[in-house]
Amino acid sequence: MNPGRGLLLWGLLLTSFTSLASVVMTGNRVIYPSSAREVSVQLTNQDAFPNVVQAWVDEGNESSTPQSARAPFMLTPPMFRLAPHSGHTLRLRYTGTAGATDRESLYWLNILQIPPSETNQTKNQLLVVLKTRVKVLVRPASLKGNPAKMEASTRIWLEDQGQKRFLNLHNDSGYYLALSSLNLAGPASKAQLVSRTVAPFETLRVPVTLNRIAPDATMTWINDQGAVVTRPVTAARQAD
Repeated sequence: MNPGRGLLLWGLLLTSFTSLASVVMTGNRVIYPSSAREVSVQLTNQDAFPNVVQAWVDEGNESSTPQSARAPFMLTPPMFRLAPHSGHTLRLRYTGTAGATDRESLYWLNILQIPPSETNQTKNQLLVVLKTRVKVLVRPASLKGNPAKMEASTRIWLEDQGQKRFLNLHNDSGYYLALSSLNLAGPASKAQLVSRTVAPFETLRVPVTLNRIAPDATMTWINDQGAVVTRPVTAARQAD
């Protein structure tokens, strides 16, 4: 095998971080109202050369492929050529049965960006396939609460068990909480960071060394529009 060709094939098997992708999606997640016939996802190629894009939806397996993924969605087109500095629309249709009406269902949209084998910018360079994964949230029409005010449906409290102390954070809503961080000790103290997606009605439990939760504790999360939101959050005395 030609050594240069071997390097190229190896590069095309790699997956890089999503922040490096030049084929980008409008928004940071897909909200799919359960009553919608289909939703559109807008992609834009920021490169000066064309890319081939392949897309599929899975149920949470990061290692999924278009062949192995299992999710109740029809996505068109599943593969296409995206011209330089142009856009394209993916159409996503939910084909599953009606699920729970009191909470969202979470799936993942995979967007694979495959560059051409050679361009003026990539001669003698290693080419890398880039994969982006974004949330697809199927949102029931009857869902109560407000996803823009997640602090109102989030409860936090400290709990001692033996020699250990834990922080409990309960998402008391039917929406997924894209939690970025919690500042529990006040502005003059080190923040206790807890970055995670918290499912509807799930309680997140992490060990801490705090003696108390400050009255001015704040929670930071990512909203539907991809903006970072920081709001005060009230500590509860106990789980209920």
